[in-house]
This record gives sequence, structure tokens and C-alpha cells, in this order.
Amino acid sequence: MTSGAERFAHEPDAGAGTAADVVVFGSGAAGLAAALAAADAGAEVLLCEKAATLGGTTAKSGGVYWIPDNHLMREHGVADPEGGALGYMARVSAPERYRADDPLLGLTEWEHDLLTGYCRLAPEALEFLDGIGALRSTIEMALRFPDYHMNLPEQGGVFGRALCPADEHGRPAGGEELIRQLAAAAVRDKVRIATRHAFVRPEVDGGRVIGAVVRDLEAGRDVTVRAELGVVLAVGGFTHDAERRTRHLPARVWGGCAAGTNTGDALPALEELGVPLHNMDCAWWDQVAVEHTRAGATETRAGMWVAPGDSSLIVDLAGRRVGNEKRFYSDRARIHIGPGAPELLVLIFDSRTEELFSAEPFAYPLAPPGESRSHLVVGDSWTELADNLTARLRSLEPVTGGARLTGEFGSNLAATIARFNTLAHAGVDSDHGRGTEPIEAFFTGERRAGGGPNPVMAPFAEHGPYYAVLIGLGTLDTKGGPRTNAAGQVLGADGTPVGGLYAVGNCAASPSNQGYWAAGATIGPALVFGYAAGRHLTARRAVETEPRMEGVAQ
Repeated sequence: MTSGAERFAHEPDAGAGTAADVVVFGSGAAGLAAALAAADAGAEVLLCEKAATLGGTTAKSGGVYWIPDNHLMREHGVADPEGGALGYMARVSAPERYRADDPLLGLTEWEHDLLTGYCRLAPEALEFLDGIGALRSTIEMALRFPDYHMNLPEQGGVFGRALCPADEHGRPAGGEELIRQLAAAAVRDKVRIATRHAFVRPEVDGGRVIGAVVRDLEAGRDVTVRAELGVVLAVGGFTHDAERRTRHLPARVWGGCAAGTNTGDALPALEELGVPLHNMDCAWWDQVAVEHTRAGATETRAGMWVAPGDSSLIVDLAGRRVGNEKRFYSDRARIHIGPGAPELLVLIFDSRTEELFSAEPFAYPLAPPGESRSHLVVGDSWTELADNLTARLRSLEPVTGGARLTGEFGSNLAATIARFNTLAHAGVDSDHGRGTEPIEAFFTGERRAGGGPNPVMAPFAEHGPYYAVLIGLGTLDTKGGPRTNAAGQVLGADGTPVGGLYAVGNCAASPSNQGYWAAGATIGPALVFGYAAGRHLTARRAVETEPRMEGVAQ
């Protein structure tokens, strides 16, 4: 990859003379899929990445991509009719509007078109990537990986959609392997790759995007690149743009595990073009350790996929349990959103959970061996833990605005622990339903010795040490931006495509709204709509018949 970056950055007179058929910004799953589809169709492709390395947020992820009715499911005899997947997606994406008897399922026409397009394109996109040797997938884990709302009738009890890359030995792998495979195929297919090159704005002529201004971050200068067929934006969301977070998101967001370069780079240029932005209050929600977001550094190593362990719970600053800690992350995190919602909560766990679960893949914010434990508050007794939490919050007053434990925290916590232990011994969480969704047990991991009859609950140890982590609202990334069609074309205010301009991944508005279908619901659409964009902009009919949008700023 380095040679490609150096070749672009040091071309003689690289400014006005630089051109390609297709210019892609962003090297996560969406950008690489678009680049590969365009290159396979014979286009000369330039891929620009803002960071020094490829992969973006995808490289940090678990690498799962949610592909309904994929060819591996069919090979294993798993039926996944389009109507079932579409109904499931619709109900999760718009639960308050969903109507099974409505032709649009209660969705808007835009939502329905995109979700239908996704169902139809997803198997094709995966088979394409497999067929050109760009992505080797395994269904091994998917056949036991539940969707996040398995109890909905529309889900149908289907397993096998949540695929992941297979390493060279055929074993399930993560986001780094996903990017390694896609990037290797891009290099093989002669995609020119320029790292440390950031999107600035599109170049527009006659109502059509004909290129882009690119910032060479190493040289400190702007370069104009002509794109004969089109420009694909795949630059991620705005998790790390403090101003936009404050302006658009419905509650305080402390940070998130999106790549630190996800600062909403596409949005100012789209606004200047007069392209309306949608779902700007939506995100793939999660919770983060707030102390990992101090000193202006809002990128965290990971998000809290699940309250780790079985002898663990989440309480408010009054020491009271607030909900089902094992509810999947995006829904669980929404407890921080709404009138009177808490900005801060406290994850509590004991030494058993710390010892047995800290090395699990989904253990954040437990500290795995060798990692800093400075965000953990420790006490040998519940009283000492409360005292140390009080001291920690006092030290964080400039960051939290003076948040403190209530005077009843200690007594309430004791009652909360006693009640939780009773429920854990019984194996039924009659207070909050912990353990009722299959995904809860999957994320918790294998049962450990000393657990209770409920696989995700165990009584707290009678003796310390005990641990606490201050947690708050975070994101995997935001999911607002311009509306697009199923080909990834950016849509203007009147619904007409902006000629030559595409947006895929988290920089485009997601039809999932605040919903989250399953693991891979971010990377799946990134791959699929990236593929669709690359295919569409290289098709002859896309160039010849694509309408030119009236009123686009020149």
C-alpha cells in the first residue's frame, strides 16, 4: 500500500494534472468495496485515505457483516426468504410505524426502497467479493450468532446472516483481517492508494461532480483530482466532531470507538451543495468508559458491547439498578437519551468477573492483561468502593460538571446487590428480564464455575475487592448524512441524484434510523452499497442517462 501512496503523493505537478475514472474517499469496508467493484469493471481507481493506515473503523471492529440469504446459508440448507428479512428490518428500523399489512410495511418510500435494495443486493455483493478473491467468508460462527431481536416473529429463527472473514486457515477472524483481504485485492487490481490524503470538497461543473479537492496532509497542500466517472464518499460519520455532536445528537456523547479521523468531513461540502442531511440525530449507540475520553481524546479502544461477566450490574448515581445490563449495546445505551436521562452510570463487578472475563473479546471496559487499569475504581468492601467512587468523581468535576453520588448511594447499593443476588440464585430476573434474548448469552460467553442457573447472572462474591467504572453514552459511529438510493447516489432536495456523487457507509443517512438489526448491520450495508456504487458509476448507462441536478452550487 505504501508504494501506491508515494506514487500519488509525489507525481510531478500532481495538482491539476491528476485524474482517475473513479475517486474514492475512505478505506473502510465501504470505500474498499466501491474501489474493487469499479476496478473490476475496468475503471482506473484512486482511493484516498485520511489516516496513515487503511481500514478506518472497520479495522477496529469485530469484522462481522450481516448478509441476508447469502450463498453460504444456501449451501448449508438455511432458507432466508426476502420477505422475512425485509419484515424484520422494517420492524426494527421503524417499530412505531411498522405495519405488516401495508405495502411499504409502514416505512417511507425511501426507507422501503433502500431496505428492499439491500436485501436484493447483499447476496450479489458477497458473491462478487468472493468470486474475485477479495473476501473469504465463513459461516461457522454465524450459524450460532443470534440477531439482536431473535424474539420478534419477523426474525423467523434464522441463523447464518452474521458472517465474518475467514483467515488463511479458514478460522473466523475480525476487522483487521477483513481490511487485509480487501486491501490486498485492491492493490492486486491496480487501485492507486494515497494515505494521508483527505477529502475537502467536490468539484462541480454543470450540476455534476467531476472531481474533488484533496488535502495532502504530508505536504500541507491541496490537490485537485479529476474524476471522469464519479466520486464516492466513504469517510465515516462525525463521532469525533464535538460541534456536530452537540448540535445534532440527542444527549451528551462522551466519545466512541469510531476511528479518530471520523470528523464528518463530507458534511460541510454537502451542505454547501444544498444537499439536505437526514437522520443526523441517529447513531450506532454504545456506552464507553468516560475516563477514556478525557483531555479531548474522544476515541476509545472499543465500546461496551455487553456489561461484561455475570456478577456485574449497572447502577445510577443513587445506587439503583437501571435496566437489563445484558441488553444489546445500542438499545441499552439509549437509557442515556431522553428527559431526565442520566449522563453518568456506574458499572459494578466483583473480582470473580474481573478474573474470569477480562480476556474475553467483548470484555470492555474490563482491562485485559497488560492494559491500563487507571479507569477502574477499586474497593475492598462496598463501603470503600463508594468512598473511592466519591473521590474519583470529585477529581472529574471539571469534566462531568460536578456530578456526584447521592447520599443514599451506599445504602441503595447494598439493597441493589442483595436483590440482584436473590434473582441470580433463582435464575430469573423478574425486575428487568436479563437473559431473555439469545444474544445476551452469546455476548457473555461460556458459563463459568460459580455461576447461577441463568447463564448471564451470578451472585456477587461475599468479599472484595469490588470494581466500578464510570460509563456514559458513546457511539460506534453516527449514521446521519445525505439520503442515497440503492446505487449509493446522493439525492438532492427534490430526490434527484447529484450527478457523479455517491455516499456509502456511515457518512450517508441509514434507513435503519435508531434501530440495529444485528451484528454486522454497519459493515454489511457498507460492503453492499459500496459494491453497488462502484458498479453503478462504471456502467455506461449511468454516465449517459444520469440526470444533472438543478440548483447545485457551482
